[in-house]
Amino acid sequence: MEGAGSLFRHPPVEKSTALGLTLAPPADISTGMWDHPSAQDLSRRERQVMEIIVRRGRGSARDIEKELPDAPTYSAVRSILRLLGEKNLIVKEQVEGRDWFRPVQPAEKVRAKALHQLVRSFFSNSVGEAAVALLGRRDVKLSEEEAAQLMKLIQEARKK
Repeated sequence: MEGAGSLFRHPPVEKSTALGLTLAPPADISTGMWDHPSAQDLSRRERQVMEIIVRRGRGSARDIEKELPDAPTYSAVRSILRLLGEKNLIVKEQVEGRDWFRPVQPAEKVRAKALHQLVRSFFSNSVGEAAVALLGRRDVKLSEEEAAQLMKLIQEARKK
């Protein structure tokens, strides 16, 4: 399962913005996050379920059903979970008689892959531009620990 995934099945069509940024077309960030070949052929519902599971770290069928937009029946959610399990994208664990589903890959790894792909696709592989876009918002407030960690990482990156 180690390898580079791609958010796009076909090369993206790029556009230039007024700011000179090159942007790829909007991407569904769950497509291609998993390197498993079957992950490339997920239905919309399967992608939605995977996004919920990755965001939560794990989830029960009921939890997932509650979070899905225009939720299908509980039985349909269970069927989607079964299909994702057959595609080796999630695993089922039983805790105190309740089924819990989690991604095969750790959520942190999946998130990191998605973020790297987003930076590649929308910010021309510029981590700096992505950071400016995130931190340049007026509603962003960092804790002292977050700010210190970012400053340390920036200093390390500048030394490379």
